[in-house]
Amino acid sequence: ALAARGLAGRSLPVAPFDPAAHHALARRAAANSVVLLKNDPVEGAPVLPLTAGRPLAVLGAFAAAPRYQGGGSSHVNPTRVDVPLDEIRALAGNAEVTHAPGFTTDGTGDAAGLRAEAVALAAAAETAVVFLGLAAHQESEGFDREDIELPREQLELLAEVVRVQPRTAVVLSHGGVLRLAPVTAAPALLDGALLGQAAGGALADVLFGRVNPSGRLTETVPVRLQDAPAYLDFPGEHSHVAYGEGLFVGYRWYDARDIEVAFPFGHGLSYTEFAYSDLELSADEQGISASVTVTNTGDRTGREVVQFYVSKPGSAVARPLRELKGHATVTLDAGASERVTALLPRTGLAYWDTRAERWIVEGGAYEVLAAASSRDPRATASTELLGDELDLPLTLDSTLGEVMSLPGAAETLAALLPFPQDTGDGDALGIDMARMMASIPVRRLVSFAGGAVTTADLEEQLARLQA
Repeated sequence: ALAARGLAGRSLPVAPFDPAAHHALARRAAANSVVLLKNDPVEGAPVLPLTAGRPLAVLGAFAAAPRYQGGGSSHVNPTRVDVPLDEIRALAGNAEVTHAPGFTTDGTGDAAGLRAEAVALAAAAETAVVFLGLAAHQESEGFDREDIELPREQLELLAEVVRVQPRTAVVLSHGGVLRLAPVTAAPALLDGALLGQAAGGALADVLFGRVNPSGRLTETVPVRLQDAPAYLDFPGEHSHVAYGEGLFVGYRWYDARDIEVAFPFGHGLSYTEFAYSDLELSADEQGISASVTVTNTGDRTGREVVQFYVSKPGSAVARPLRELKGHATVTLDAGASERVTALLPRTGLAYWDTRAERWIVEGGAYEVLAAASSRDPRATASTELLGDELDLPLTLDSTLGEVMSLPGAAETLAALLPFPQDTGDGDALGIDMARMMASIPVRRLVSFAGGAVTTADLEEQLARLQA
């Protein structure tokens, strides 16, 4: 390839590499990715953000030996690694920050002794931050997890810490979804997932409020594994897994079946509050433009991710209840408002028509929801969209319902059918019978009519109706 471009034998310019600048960028990106799942008040005030200068117990093996990346082909060589415990101590001021692992990631050691040490530190501190998660050997490419549970030793540690320390925050490090019901016993919950080499600094920034969390969940967290859309299809049989979800992947499945979830897709809290108002829509050949006013109603600067979901009431095809079609982010000072706009492209509103073998946009009314998550709509509006022309020739394999959509078709079919017409006594067949059989192929009328109608008769009438 280089020879073809005349570059063989030539040295190519190399951009200067600044590892410190790259690490700073990684820290900002990671901090903006942290998801605040929960932050309930304790004695009138939320646990997070932490206050520098106050006694703090940092517990869990991942606080000193962070899990910050995946295994297998996703593994990279970092230029440096921030340790959460060190970064927390750097921001804690002159406060005493104690630490105990509480458990080992490989399940070895004196579990009861490790747990007792950590619980004692939690009881003596003003606040406890517990780092939990999955170790690299528990999830990676090349093998599947057998469940979505946190290790038993970690859950036992958390239960005892929460018992002695009401002001407890949990920080999670993991790649795949976890069942979080046992973890929600803690009033505050941060989902760090896998944040990269700057994870420690990013988590410290969020814990102490230097960065207001604005991350959002990219997956639904189910109440239990059995609720997941692929539960009955996995692991399959004979080395084959059936893809059974169809369009109803992730939140689309949970919404369509109205299944309770632990945390919905798109969820993520902030240390401030936001209000949405005045959602306006305009539709044209490009799609739907959605604009909404976002107001920071809290007392600190924050970043909001506005999610736009689209619903098509009365669709002729199977669709999810609502689908994310766009989003917009905005950073606002306390008390400030700003208008945010997102284009929901027309191409994203189309469905694949298996008969026409092309993408089709249905015409008619569309509902748009400006939301803070897939289950937290804040404003709703509707607009009309001009649909694509779909001119499908009707054949003997078309259904009666498709044929009856043509002007005059119902009367024509009723005249062909050897059933009595409506006499007003409530037992009429005729047109009503044709409607009842809307899903039946037209060619079946030959057998239903008992010889009174031929295939040629049907073909003649179809041609006349489409003329």
